[in-house]
Amino acid sequence: MKYNTTNTKKNRKGFTLIEVIAVLVLLGILTAIAVPKYIDMTEQAKIKAIEAGVAELNSREALQWGQNQLAGTNVAVDTDLGEDYIITPVSGTVTSIEFQDVEYGVNYTAPTGIGPGVYTLGTEQ
Repeated sequence: MKYNTTNTKKNRKGFTLIEVIAVLVLLGILTAIAVPKYIDMTEQAKIKAIEAGVAELNSREALQWGQNQLAGTNVAVDTDLGEDYIITPVSGTVTSIEFQDVEYGVNYTAPTGIGPGVYTLGTEQ
C-alpha cells in the first residue's frame, strides 16, 4: 500500500512546537547581538554631534576673525548653536558643550594677529 502525503500536508494547519522554539531562539540571539550595538551607536552619534558643534564654533571663529581683520575691528563670535546644544561660556569663551545629556569640556585658544582662536574638544564631564 502506497502512503499518500498530500492528505497529511493538507491537514497540517500550524507550526510545530520545535519550529516555534527555533524561531524564538533565533530572535533571542539576534536581539542579544543587535541591542548593544544600537546603544553604542546612539552614544557615538551624540559624541559626533558634539564634535560637529565644536567644528561649527571653529568655523564661526575663523569667519569672524577674517571679517575683523578686514574691518579693523574686534567683534565677538556668536556661540549660539541652537536649542539642541547647551554651551557654557565663561568670560567670553566656551568651557563646555552639551548635547542630549552628553557633556564635554572645550578648550579655547585666543586669536592672535596671524590666526583665529581655536576650540578643541576636551574630556567628557
